[in-house]
Amino acid sequence: MSVLAIDIEQFVRDPYGTGIQRVLQGLARHWPNDILEGQFVIPWDDELALLNAEQATALLDLPFQDHPDDVDLRFVIRDHLAELRPVRIDLGRLLALVDGWFLPEVSYLDSVLDRVELAARCLPTGMIGNDALPQTHPANYRFPPGNSGRVSRYFRMLASVETLVCISEESRQDMWQRLRRSRTLDTTVSLPGGDHLPVRAGAASDPPTFLRLGTLEARKRPREILAGFRAAIAAGSPAHLVFVGKESKSDLAINDEIAQAMASGLPVHWVRHASDAGIADLMNQASVFLSFGVEGYGIPVLESIRQGTPVLYSGIQPAAEVMRGRGARPVAAESVDEISQMFQDYARPQALADLRAEVDPMAVPTWQAFANDVARAMLGAIRRN
Repeated sequence: MSVLAIDIEQFVRDPYGTGIQRVLQGLARHWPNDILEGQFVIPWDDELALLNAEQATALLDLPFQDHPDDVDLRFVIRDHLAELRPVRIDLGRLLALVDGWFLPEVSYLDSVLDRVELAARCLPTGMIGNDALPQTHPANYRFPPGNSGRVSRYFRMLASVETLVCISEESRQDMWQRLRRSRTLDTTVSLPGGDHLPVRAGAASDPPTFLRLGTLEARKRPREILAGFRAAIAAGSPAHLVFVGKESKSDLAINDEIAQAMASGLPVHWVRHASDAGIADLMNQASVFLSFGVEGYGIPVLESIRQGTPVLYSGIQPAAEVMRGRGARPVAAESVDEISQMFQDYARPQALADLRAEVDPMAVPTWQAFANDVARAMLGAIRRN
């Protein structure tokens, strides 16, 4: 049986429940050892810790659980890792024992990039193509001074790594067109899943509540959503709007505008911190989930549909397109006026009932299929070598 090393150092250094970390969680929970044995790799002092899929899942679940706001999850992860008592090994021995190396995260850490480059000298190596690129959405990527070399190094790896698994066809097109990745290199697509949440019947909310979940990045149009909502309320709509997500780090004005809207008495609520269970409940209780702007994929779309709540979307939304007509519906939302009209239209009971009738929670892609695809792509690379 061939063995794949899966490098997750970036997670240990920054364990805060991102969409990419959801992908890691899905890989670990469903890794198909019958196709390709997976060993998850984490630095430990001067050695590397090796975790099997079950041990890795125990770590990767932690950021999605309830923790006090002042807890530093890096130390929680470190303590839990020690309790797991993983096998420890040096890099040279590990490279001699495994048949391939895989980086599933976005990472600009020299330690991670050094390992990938070293592994690529002797092993077939693969990566996941995640999310939008700085080349397409520079406003969302404000790198600290002196970090540009590491960033460039990571994206050069995406362009040249032997096997690349992209999370959507849009991501693959970006790799080919923006990063100029050669089409002769193995570049596949596999859709992340949404079945980590159980199926629930949607709960009716009164007044109708629109939920927007995710980081407050300009490309996801939180400012336009807020402006359209303000206009809808002025026109007499009974709707409420809920933002769920951490403060924007790339555009602080977005945070200020939402805070000011709440202070003015507009029916807007902002949940900055929520556990997995809390987010699922918010989705289930909402009338409509909004996904506007540009997503690399959009796992929350799938989560909402699993919770019985339909999705309205606009822009580049790969996951929503997958679920079009089965819980996700495109709407005109290019302008503030169009967004305002959307709020007014879907605050009406009949429009909501028609939309909810389309929801098919069992149709979302599965994590097992995603993990199988990744394993097969890397097994193919191993066999070619």
